[in-house]
Amino acid sequence: MGRGNAFSQIRDRFWLPKEKLYSEFALMPGGRLWRGNHPSFMWGVGVQLSALNAAAAIEPEPYLSQAIEYADAIDVYWLEANGIEGFDVQPGPKTSDRYYDDNAWLVLALCELHKLSDEARFLDRAIATFEFVISGEDDKLGGGLYWRELEKTSKNTCTNAPAIASALQLHRITGKVTYLQMALQLHAWTVKNLQDGDGLFWDHVKMNGDIDRRKFSYNTALMIRSSVLLHEITKDAKYLSEANRMAEAAKSLWVTDDGAVRDSGRFAHLLLESFLELGIESGDTVWRDTVEHCLAYLHTHVRDEDGWYGHRWAEPQQRSRRRTALLDQSSPARIYWLAAQK
Repeated sequence: MGRGNAFSQIRDRFWLPKEKLYSEFALMPGGRLWRGNHPSFMWGVGVQLSALNAAAAIEPEPYLSQAIEYADAIDVYWLEANGIEGFDVQPGPKTSDRYYDDNAWLVLALCELHKLSDEARFLDRAIATFEFVISGEDDKLGGGLYWRELEKTSKNTCTNAPAIASALQLHRITGKVTYLQMALQLHAWTVKNLQDGDGLFWDHVKMNGDIDRRKFSYNTALMIRSSVLLHEITKDAKYLSEANRMAEAAKSLWVTDDGAVRDSGRFAHLLLESFLELGIESGDTVWRDTVEHCLAYLHTHVRDEDGWYGHRWAEPQQRSRRRTALLDQSSPARIYWLAAQK
């Protein structure tokens, strides 16, 4: 369903061969080829690397070498500041501006690449990146991780949820109980402070205790995935039950009867990934069926005649747009390839 074509266009329009990086923006078809004014921000790096990983799991040639090349090239984003190393939003040299959530996504992507390549350096970098992520925790508001290193003004689900999943993946790989303990601690804090009664998750809590009650699909998605992993690891049925409850609420809020996902694709692909993981763990085929239904809508309605995807997955692509972002193309690529392998 357009998997290879998506990557071909990404490589053609976003790849910066000299730097071996992907750019943040490219022109839509019909305009002069423009590779953007800077490499992708770290959020886009994480999604593009995870998309390459998903492709490499099915077709190691050529995608595994591309994933490895990219993972090595993003060392230019690695920065030591404030006594700890982590990925910055842009390559240096520059003043540090690091986000804990960006780094949590990289832990997940690097763990995947380690599994695919069996290269120890990717596990080592995942562990070092997680150390930066966990450095964003303190005892204010009873715990939890901040969003941004420079502005510790809120503690966000978008940091804590992927950090939980990251800790659980590192536990699976290394067997170290400390990672499981960290995951359980962050999970308990996130549920206590940021979960609504319907099972879905609010965006963040400010340091004065005020809660931003907006709901984005990726926040709940990573808590679904974390609950699935906790069930797999601990065999405690409560985690699978809660994952199902969250998924049902998420499907009700974001997925329409015709398969549109009413959110940005940058978030929606993670929701569909959580459905796939839940379906595998529970054995309930409704979740794979839901994903396939959504991907059919995505391919038919959100993809334009030139193969480009729009920002929101319940709206047609706007052909009048003059440029597109890497995130808007790597997000569908990731879920297409992931659905094909699971």
